[in-house]
Amino acid sequence: MVESIDNFIMALGMAGLLVLGVAAMLEYVVPPFPGDTITLLGGVYAVRGDQPWPLILLVVTVGSVAGAAINYGFGRWLARKFEANPKAKVLGITHAKLEVVQARMRRSGPWLLLVNRFLPGIRGVIFIAAGAAHVPRRNALLLGTVSCLAHSGLVLSIGAAVGGNLEQLESMMARYQQAVVGLVLIGVLAVVIRTLARRRTATD
Repeated sequence: MVESIDNFIMALGMAGLLVLGVAAMLEYVVPPFPGDTITLLGGVYAVRGDQPWPLILLVVTVGSVAGAAINYGFGRWLARKFEANPKAKVLGITHAKLEVVQARMRRSGPWLLLVNRFLPGIRGVIFIAAGAAHVPRRNALLLGTVSCLAHSGLVLSIGAAVGGNLEQLESMMARYQQAVVGLVLIGVLAVVIRTLARRRTATD
C-alpha cells in the first residue's frame, strides 16, 4: 500500500504536498484514514531531496490543524443543538452523555489537547469534545498546533531515518500504531476499573 501511495504522490510533483496536507486533515475527520503513514512518506521525500523538510512539516501541520478545527466546529454545533433541545439525540449522543464529556474535558482538556496528535483513532474526538465543552477556540487550536508540530516532526524524522526503504517504513508505522492502540486500551481499562471501584465503594 505504501509503495502505491508513494508512486501516486511522486507523480504529482509539487502538488503531492497538497496530498500530505489533506491526508493530515482527514486523519481528524475520518479516523481510519492512514494519515500517519502518508506523513512518514514526507520524511522519505525530504531525504530524497524531492521536497524541503520545513515545507513538508508546515503543510502537514496546517492540514492537521484544519482537521482539528473542523472537529472543534462540529463539537460547538453539537453543544448548541442540545442547548436548544436538551431532549435531542444526535448520532446516538444524549444530553446526559454530552454533559459527562464536557465535565471531563474541563478537567483534563489542556493535557488531552496537548497530546492529541499522538493518539490515533481518538485525536479527532478530543477536538469535538473541546468544542462541545466550549474550550476557547484559540486555546484549543494553539495546543493542537504544538501537538501537531511535535508529532509531525517526530514522524517525519522517522521517515527520514529509513530513507527510501518503504518496507521498513511500513513495518515501523504498523508497530507504532499497535503500540499506541495498546497504550490507549490500557488507559481505557484503567479508567473503567477505577470507575467500577468507586461505584462499589459508594454502594458499600
